[in-house]
Order: sequence, then structure tokens, then C-alpha cells
Amino acid sequence: VMKAACLPLWVASNIRAAHRRTLAVDAAGSNGRAAPLLGAEAEELELTGCRRFMIVSVPAMFDLLGTGFGMIGFVYLPASINQMLRGSTIVFSSIFSVLFLGKRMLCYNWLGVVLCIVGISLVGLSNVLAAEHLQPASPSAASSSASANVAFGMSMNLLGQVFAASQIITEEKMLKSLKIPPMQVVGYEGVWGTILMICIVFPVNYLLPGEDNGSNENAYDTYLMLCNNHRLLCLICLYIFSCSTYNIAGMMVTGSLSAVHRTMLEASRTMVIWALNLFVHYFVDPTAGFGEAWTPYSYIQLAGFVVVIFGQTVYGGLLRVPGFTYDDAKLPVPAQSPGSLYSPVALLRDDRDDDKDVLTAEDLEKL
Repeated sequence: VMKAACLPLWVASNIRAAHRRTLAVDAAGSNGRAAPLLGAEAEELELTGCRRFMIVSVPAMFDLLGTGFGMIGFVYLPASINQMLRGSTIVFSSIFSVLFLGKRMLCYNWLGVVLCIVGISLVGLSNVLAAEHLQPASPSAASSSASANVAFGMSMNLLGQVFAASQIITEEKMLKSLKIPPMQVVGYEGVWGTILMICIVFPVNYLLPGEDNGSNENAYDTYLMLCNNHRLLCLICLYIFSCSTYNIAGMMVTGSLSAVHRTMLEASRTMVIWALNLFVHYFVDPTAGFGEAWTPYSYIQLAGFVVVIFGQTVYGGLLRVPGFTYDDAKLPVPAQSPGSLYSPVALLRDDRDDDKDVLTAEDLEKL
């Protein structure tokens, strides 16, 4: 729904761009000059309507699958582990960009990917060892079950990052090759996500047996809970607000400062989540499922987290390693945003940059 809300912004941006083009054409006609860029505009109009809408269904399905598998992994993993494993997106997106987009990666890019793999492996290893450590007095069968649940959660999380990377690659293909406006892609993704949830996900979860009034997920019961529980409704609204402000603030930081500051803020977010989990466990309620205990293997998790951050900075060229050749045209580092949400501010900025290709009346007068 949040993504679908970008469609009105895209319409407003198109109206603004059309008005500017009209002014440019009128000025060109009054000066006796031919209007420029009509050929490029006509070529862009070849892919419109239903065809664009159907093509955007591909990244929309990747988005839905990535979010779904990621949430399944969230059930079996602590929030800090789940957040750190999101760093694997950069690994999968790099591999997919080489295989499907024909991009060329330099040695420092591959070094960053290898470091991310090592860091993610350390984080996963610490999580498995910690699961066994927290149940020392339990039977071996129960300990094996806990380790299996952790391994299953990490597998689901990594599978979700594979689909997230696939979404990034398909979106890049659409934005650069098919020339589909960014806000239109995001808006159509929101429409497709809503359709898939209402027509497929909700009915399937209702038909599957489970503990929610006999169903795996009872959508009508969820609706009643939102209507009768104002605290739950406020928490959902707070989550939506936090996701929106997070992405807007992230784009503002990148635009005003640099990508280095954005990367450091991403790292600080993971550390805050981990610290909050530790605080809940030791100072609020040790039996709460939202807390996280510090184990002897937490040092391995911390080391893995540092290696992942180091790998991301090396991959993006933010931290330059002596002896490697660097190119100005670097592969983009995907932003680690929750649920692959997008910032309307950034999308408006992208459309504004696209409008620079259209000559205005002032530009024509200078000619």
C-alpha cells in the first residue's frame, strides 16, 4: 500500500514535466525553431500501459517472496542476527549483476564480496553455537532441534536475500534499459503486491490448517484485532511511519553528506538493535522472547559483523586497499532498507534529474 501511494506522486511529477515540455515547445515555435527531443520522447512512449504494468510484476513477486522468506527467518532468529544477515544482499546482487547484466567487477569488488561471505559465515556460526550453549542441560534431541531451527531460520533469511537481490537486478534493468520511471515502478510494485496478497497469499493462508481459529492465518480475525486493539493499530502505524522516515532520512544523508556516512549509520542501526535486545534480556525480562543473551560466542558474532561492514566498504570503494586498481564507474551498493521500501523524496529527485534532458524555454532562448 505504501508503494502504491507513489503512483499519485508519479502522476504529479509527469504533469510537472509535461508542463515544462509544453513551455519548451511553445518557446521553440515562437522562435521559429523545431522542438527538440521529440524522437527520444516518442521512443520512450513505445513501452506504456498494460505492458509496463505486466513487466513490473516480476520485481513485485521477487519483493513479496523476499519479504515473506525474510519474515519466516525472523521467527527463528534474533533481531540482531537477522539484521546482520541482510548484508548478504550485496553478495547475491553482485553475482547476479555479473551473470545477467554483464557488468564487470574489479578485484577490490570481489575482495569485498569474499569479506562479506566470511563475515556472514561467522555470524551464522555464532548463532548455531549459541543455540547449543543456551540449552546445556537439555537432552541432545532438544539441543539438535534448537540448532535445526536456527539453521532453518538462517536458510530462510538467506533465501529472502536472494529474492531481494533479484528484485534489485530486475529493477535496474527496467530503469536503465526499458526506461521505466522509478516512481512508476514502485507504484506498480505496490499495486501488484496488494493484488497478490489479497488474491493468493491471504486465501492460501486461510485454507492451510493452523492455530489461528483453525487456519494458518485468519485475515478477518486480524482485521478484527486491528479494530478492537488500538495499541496494535498504533504500533502498526508507528512501524509504517518509522519505515518512511528512515528511508527519507537515509536519502537525505546520502545527498547531503556521503555514502560513507550512510554506511556508518547502517552499521549503527544494527548495533542499536543488538544493544536493545541485550538490554531487554538483562534489565527488563530475561524470559521475554524479544531479548538476547550474551554468550561466549557473541564475540564471534561481533567479529563477523565487523568483517561484513569492512567488506561492504571495500566493495563500494569507500575504503581503498593498497595494491588494487579502482575505477570511477563502480557497482552500486544496495541500500539495506527494511522490506525494500523506497523513499518518495529520492524518487522525486530521480524524476527531477530525468527532466534535465528536456530543454526549457530559458534554454532555447540561450540558443
